[in-house]
Amino acid sequence: MSFAHEVKNEVLETPIENECCKMAFLSAVIHSCGELSKNGETQTVELRTDIENVYPKVNDCLKTLYGEYAEMRIDTDLNVNKAVRYIISLPANLTSRILFDCGLTKFNMDNSSSLVLGMDEHIIENECCARSYVKGVFATSSTSNIILGDNKEKKLRTFCGYHWEFIFSNEIFALEFSNLLFSLNITNSKSKRKNLFILYIKEADKVSDLFATVGAFRGLLKLQNEMTVREVRNNINRQNNCLNANITKTVQAGLKQIVAIKKIKNTIGLDALPENLKELSQLRLSNPYESLENLTKILSTHITKSGVNHQLKKLIKIAEKIDNKNKKIGEKDKKMGSV
Repeated sequence: MSFAHEVKNEVLETPIENECCKMAFLSAVIHSCGELSKNGETQTVELRTDIENVYPKVNDCLKTLYGEYAEMRIDTDLNVNKAVRYIISLPANLTSRILFDCGLTKFNMDNSSSLVLGMDEHIIENECCARSYVKGVFATSSTSNIILGDNKEKKLRTFCGYHWEFIFSNEIFALEFSNLLFSLNITNSKSKRKNLFILYIKEADKVSDLFATVGAFRGLLKLQNEMTVREVRNNINRQNNCLNANITKTVQAGLKQIVAIKKIKNTIGLDALPENLKELSQLRLSNPYESLENLTKILSTHITKSGVNHQLKKLIKIAEKIDNKNKKIGEKDKKMGSV
């Protein structure tokens, strides 16, 4: 089970106490995943979802509000990813009443009815009802790419961000739901993907706010734990990268010093150096990868790390002078040969 399914199931397990909140939840679910069809004067509504626990939640609302139950069957038309989908049929004898009560239809002057594309503000008048409405949309129209570190699917990906999105086919509903999220202090952004309208939440802290709003506290704890693990892992990686960079820098500097000392040894000889430089040269040749700090501990005289570094730079300069001198001699011999 994906993390998104897990969190949505947790939300559906959370009880809804008040009748007004159950009406708000039912309205949100019908608006998010409902399909309306008409056969003459008869209207039917089918809810299509891949979350099985939507069914008992919808039945709980119907029982409280109307004393009736919905029916569920498995959709035999498999979609692209072959996930199991469920079709929940609302009671046909109550469909018109449910749609009107949920603010999804309205009566016209000629006694006909028409669909309401947006959200009925009376359904979400109270904050508790607004939160229940968000729960309904969350459970039926949201998706996420968040994969926890202990999920086996994690092995298929090197990294996934914190992204939660709501997908709508109705632009008016998408815009009004976006405003509802903002009213609950849940920052979201909008985009369009083909014929779909997307609301998305990208930052971990904002996704955490969403989880708290819909009552997904187990999911919230898991998300915060994942955030902590990733932060620690990133800090360790940064430290390792820094350490590796320092090691590389130390090795490269040591090799440059070794080359310089060997050049001195093979030309003028180490005995030509002052005693302090001679001792340091011999120690460096014997300890090519030792750090400057450790070299200070090996030397017979007390000297700081900065002092050792300064002396090694002197040795490199001496080697460079030998190189320059040899080059001049070579150029002079070349000129004399050409004469």
